[in-house]
Amino acid sequence: MQFTVIVPVYKVEEYLERCVDSILAQTFPDFEVILVDDGSPDGCPKMCDDYGKKDGRVRVIHKPNGGLVSARNAGILAAKGDYITYVDGDDWIKPNLLQFVHDRIAESDQPVDMIMFASENVYADGHTDYIKNAAPEGWYDRARLEKEIFPYLLSDRRRGFFIGTMILGHAWNKPSRRELQLDNYVRDEKIRMFTDVPMTYEILLNCHNVYICNEPLYLYNQMNTGSIIAQGKMNYLTESYAHLVSYMQQRMRGYGSSMDRQLNDYPVHLIIRNAIWELKKKQTFFQAVKTVKTGLKKTGMLRFITLKGLPANPKILILLFKLRLYTPAMLLCAIKARKSTIKA
Repeated sequence: MQFTVIVPVYKVEEYLERCVDSILAQTFPDFEVILVDDGSPDGCPKMCDDYGKKDGRVRVIHKPNGGLVSARNAGILAAKGDYITYVDGDDWIKPNLLQFVHDRIAESDQPVDMIMFASENVYADGHTDYIKNAAPEGWYDRARLEKEIFPYLLSDRRRGFFIGTMILGHAWNKPSRRELQLDNYVRDEKIRMFTDVPMTYEILLNCHNVYICNEPLYLYNQMNTGSIIAQGKMNYLTESYAHLVSYMQQRMRGYGSSMDRQLNDYPVHLIIRNAIWELKKKQTFFQAVKTVKTGLKKTGMLRFITLKGLPANPKILILLFKLRLYTPAMLLCAIKARKSTIKA
């Protein structure tokens, strides 16, 4: 069994050495590392080449900048391992990650499609947050996935409509079989927001045997203010947002009525979350209204949403937006924002 570890590299010069060194220090020996330089304008391209020269396990791909989806796709198409996993260039992993995944796969008497583990957020002052999976630990065959996971994959209304999903969309804590990734990697490279989400969920929908655990094997860097997450708290209502929702609705319909419902819920979550972030930024209420109004008009996000079947509160909000009553809609979002833990 061999692993491929794909590292998309773009403007992470300060963190790249720690990232790659943590991979090369893995206790499990059989793996390759693919460093995908996505046209990084700093010293990263040379750093990648230096690693490729001194360690035979490292392969380097240089390509023009195309975004994270494009970088991951280049790595997937070049991968040779039986399983593919990811490490973002500003993050790092614990030395037993690959060994742990290998051992869980080896102990199963059935082919394993995906292993899902936990992570730790690491902050500048050194403290960490343990981020575990919401789904119970254990082995999930197809029947259990269809009963306990798929109905709550994108939207788990049992926890409250605005709480979110049972399975977070991160790609970096879900090693899976190469064949699954080749079949389900994201074809639309225009997607620049929530780039993990469509591939992660589509792969999971095609899994038959998954192991979920809360072993914290991935170290997520909360020190990088230029990270994707940090940048993500800017205005989400861009054309990339529309590409994301359109792609997911096209690719993931047909997995049952619960998935169709969740695909309708998902853009509602995105719009309302973005409105709350705008309201929590250092700007006036009416500046926030203008930003959301402009974003909704530019992206046409509301066209992806059907009011039928939505719970009362989000239905009222989306109806107000559809009627172009932006100020009343944002006033309701402001009430939600005062109760929300989402930060700008």
